[in-house]
Order: sequence, then structure tokens, then C-alpha cells
Amino acid sequence: MEVFSDINNYFLNGLESANDYSNSFYIRRMAKNKQFIAPDKKFSGPHKRDFFEIGVLQKSTKNIKIGNQTLQESTNSLAIISPFQVIDYNNIPPNDDEGYILYFNASIFTNLNQSYGLQNEFPFFKIHTMPIYQLSETNFKGIISIVEELYIESRSKKAHNFEIVRSLLLFLLYKVKRATHGNKGIVTMNRFEVIMSKFEHVMLSSDHHFLSVNDYAKKMHISPIYLTECVKKATGKSAQKVIIDYKILYAKTLLHQADKTVADVAYALDFNEVANFNQFFKRNTGMTATQFKKQ
Repeated sequence: MEVFSDINNYFLNGLESANDYSNSFYIRRMAKNKQFIAPDKKFSGPHKRDFFEIGVLQKSTKNIKIGNQTLQESTNSLAIISPFQVIDYNNIPPNDDEGYILYFNASIFTNLNQSYGLQNEFPFFKIHTMPIYQLSETNFKGIISIVEELYIESRSKKAHNFEIVRSLLLFLLYKVKRATHGNKGIVTMNRFEVIMSKFEHVMLSSDHHFLSVNDYAKKMHISPIYLTECVKKATGKSAQKVIIDYKILYAKTLLHQADKTVADVAYALDFNEVANFNQFFKRNTGMTATQFKKQ
């Protein structure tokens, strides 16, 4: 399955000129009765992206499938998609949506410049579940006003526009975090998906320490067998594989840091031997941690 990494030319992003922030940010506006231009056929089938996406939707009419879930008609809502989730646009018809779509890489930020750090700070970004939130009119107005300013600034030629875009984006993420706190979302999830979502939330709240399936099940007050069954039905993966996905993501984040040695990362992830960590990393990525860091 193809993985797209070019934000500026992804899907319909190349239709409107905007500042090139080293391919780390783009915002696209959707408007009713706006001229429809068919996207490139390469986007028509299921695919993945390696960047984040937030849809700030005044009106959504599309049945877009993300993972096992479908974005259905809604108003004043947010659709939040993390890297490497499978997306299928299902041959999108002429545009009748209103709102904005933001695409960005974690690299746009200084302190949260890797995916795991961003997902840990903003737990509405999850690998295996897609939150869709219905907001109150007050919360939605507060968020879309920031988004509109982001849209204008991303096309500005004035001094410091990049710094302003980065600051506004971080401000937006904290606004979304506040607005979605305690909000269970509007996607109808079956019991398996609810358990899966809670499982990810517990992992992202574990202060960078990864536990066993049994320990997570105990924290969730369910049996390990039931947790494993739910995760498998929701994602097609074992609970242990999901833990490994997050562990690898965190390992890559640490390995990107210049002041961290491979040994530092191994011990941070509770490996007693660097060799064992290298074997674990290679088994799950195709290269050793040492090779990854050299890259």
C-alpha cells in the first residue's frame, strides 16, 4: 500500500498556492459550490500518509473511510487522523463541504518534533482509532477562528509568517485538547473499538513506560483474554503488536535526539542489553537502531 509523504501535493493540496514550510504544513479550504477538480487517480484507492490531519468541518457530506471507521455527514465537527492510518476517499463526488483541512508534520514544532511526543501530549491523536468530535457552537467558533487565521497567514508574505503559523497551530491543538476533553466523539463504535480506544489512551498516559498486556488489562479492569480479543477484532492486530507499534514509535523519537545514544534509548525502553534492543528494533523495522540513528 502506498504511503504519501509530500504534504504540499497530497490529494487536492496543490490547487492553491501557499508558503512552502519545508513540507511541514498545509491548510486547504473547502467551500460550498467551489469548483470541483477531480484528484489524481493515485489517491482513489486505500492508502496511508506519514503526517497528521485535522478536519475542521462546518459541514461534511462525504463518506470517507479511515481505518475501520467511516466519516459520515456532520456539522461543527472535528475529524482527527494520525500518521499511517489507512484512508479511502471512495471516489469523492463534487464538493459540497465547508471548512478546512490541516496537514502537518511533527517536525514543525521545536519541542514536540516527533510523532510520539505529539501523540503523548495530544492523546486525541491515536494510531488505531479515529476520533470524530461534535463540538458546541461556542467551542467550534473559537477553533475555526484560529483556523481561518492560519489559512490567511500560511499565504502571507509578511515577516515571521512561519513562526506565527507554528504558534497558531500549537494554540489550535491545545484548544482542540480542551474542547475534546471528556468528549467521547460521534463515531458509533462497537464494544471492541471502545476497548481499543481505551487501550490506546492508557498506553499514551503511561509516562513512556510500556507494560505487558496483562498489566494494561489490569489497569482497564478487564481480563487479558478479553483485551486481546477486542484489539484483534478492532484492528486485526494482537494487543502485543499494538504495544510494539507504540514502543517503536517512541524509540524512533528518542533516536532522533542527538544527545541520546542507542544505549540510552535501550535503557529508557527497559532493555537490559543494547544487543537485545537492536534485535527488537530490527525485527520490527528491518534495520537495527544503530543503523536508524546513522540515517
